[in-house]
Amino acid sequence: MGIMGILKSNSNNDAGNSPELNFYDVKGRQKFNSTKYSIVVKSGRRFAVSKAPSGIDAYRIIGKA
Repeated sequence: MGIMGILKSNSNNDAGNSPELNFYDVKGRQKFNSTKYSIVVKSGRRFAVSKAPSGIDAYRIIGKA
């Protein structure tokens, strides 16, 4: 496995099938909600990754892989 992890789902979730998740923008120091995210596996954990309003990637732990 590479440093960036394994991308499990490269979906933009445009269909609205995925639930809205809460993320925290570390750079902007604020919470935000998003339905557009992808699932990544890193170090035995599943993360949802979304673009934060400040432009960085925001990660949220989903569970064990």
